[in-house]
Amino acid sequence: MSERNVAVVGFAHAPHVRRTDGTTNGVEMLIPCFHQLYEELGINQADIGFWCSGSSDYLAGRAFSFISAIDSIGAVPPINESHVEMDAAWALYEAYIKILTGEVDTALVYGFGKSSAGILRQILSRQTDPYTVAPLWPDSVSMAGLQARLGLDSGKWTEEQMARVAFDSWANARRVDRVEPAISVGELLERPFFADPLRRHDIAPITDGAAVIVLAAGDRARELRENPAWITGIEHRIESPALGVRDLTESESTKAAAHVAL
Repeated sequence: MSERNVAVVGFAHAPHVRRTDGTTNGVEMLIPCFHQLYEELGINQADIGFWCSGSSDYLAGRAFSFISAIDSIGAVPPINESHVEMDAAWALYEAYIKILTGEVDTALVYGFGKSSAGILRQILSRQTDPYTVAPLWPDSVSMAGLQARLGLDSGKWTEEQMARVAFDSWANARRVDRVEPAISVGELLERPFFADPLRRHDIAPITDGAAVIVLAAGDRARELRENPAWITGIEHRIESPALGVRDLTESESTKAAAHVAL
């Protein structure tokens, strides 16, 4: 594998909203993103050497749902395409490696999801062990509450620190649901629990959306963007999703990935 410099040269995203009227394959959200980047970079579909997407068939409610999403790219000319049944961050890593191999000079990564199509708390629970945990139907918010409680009881974080995260996030953007911002951390702590010890502001809102990133190598990146955002460190790690096999108050994969990437 060759040593190549890879950069982010373009990014676009669909409006992040509580609910869209579009289909679960993401086509309506993706097409405007693609054309925004085509216009910004002065390229077209044929200039992309590799396409890679990340999405979830569980959210879409049908198998191979990503195939329908390819309609947003177009049928002609044929493309070099791949998909991961995961978060689009995984797709970005695959595209990054594809460029490092020297097979392509450009890649477009896209991710999409229509979380409002089903009962998200139940859908996410299907990621648990299918024999010992999933039959119990523990919802995702309650499992997050277990993790939060472990951290609180062990002293690794406090309710004030949890509320501070939500408070600071409101300074960057409003939520897409009806949870109103607060004037202080103290006000957030006075709000009722939703799933003890979690309050509504601790829980990510259900959101429909899509995002697209264009990667390019070396001179091609410089042609497309005056100041490309060069990727100087990246690493790919994962931990077991099974409850009880690891400490939920630590993320060894994050530590290991950061160590290698830096």
